[in-house]
Amino acid sequence: MAESKIKFSGLVRVFVYGTLKPGEANYKKYCAGKVADAKPAMLTGKLFALPMGYPAMTLGDSQVHGYLLSFTNPEILKQLDVLEDYQPHRQMSENLYNR
Repeated sequence: MAESKIKFSGLVRVFVYGTLKPGEANYKKYCAGKVADAKPAMLTGKLFALPMGYPAMTLGDSQVHGYLLSFTNPEILKQLDVLEDYQPHRQMSENLYNR
């Protein structure tokens, strides 16, 4: 998951490209009922299918299709951090994703 903490009108927006997309495995548990808006979106990067069963996005020059999810409660970031095992005190290389 690539994430943006850019806020507009009090919303927290997160770009998702894997299991957090609407209809995918983690959307119902983590996002359903919490999303104020979901729009198809695209970022520049490179997508990899990992053997663990989920994708990873890195820098690159391809188009990565996903969704821009808008949340009204910034606490969603803590919940997504738990899912992704993100801990801000770790070195960037020790986390599975970076905000």
